[in-house]
Amino acid sequence: MKTPKTLTMISLILLILLFIACLLFTITLPQNQSMEQAVTRYLENDPKYQRTLDSGETPSICPGEMASETMSALQVFFAIPTIYIAIITIIVLIGYTLISKRPKGAALTLSSAGILSLATVVIPVLLFIAGGMLRKRSA
Repeated sequence: MKTPKTLTMISLILLILLFIACLLFTITLPQNQSMEQAVTRYLENDPKYQRTLDSGETPSICPGEMASETMSALQVFFAIPTIYIAIITIIVLIGYTLISKRPKGAALTLSSAGILSLATVVIPVLLFIAGGMLRKRSA
């Protein structure tokens, strides 16, 4: 039971670090000047905006103001993966607590968390290995 616990703990620590990084990024997004400049450049190079300028019309809103408004929408957009990572972290924590008492339930929980966290690449590998080892030991 030591190896699955170790792999699960490593996954849990990585998930917590990822959650903290996502949370900090999401919270500080409105103050992130480089992100706002990138959004402004993107909006300035937008074909629709360029056509408006080429036709001689004056845009109703400048790209800088539009970028400022977009930053709040981006903050809400980036909150979604942060919440998703928090949910996966809770599932892994539950799986970790089940390892010694119910290895079969822990295997299912860790495998489920591994499927949910496929986008993170390293974490699901650790969780699948831990879940597989627990499944073999409980059988």
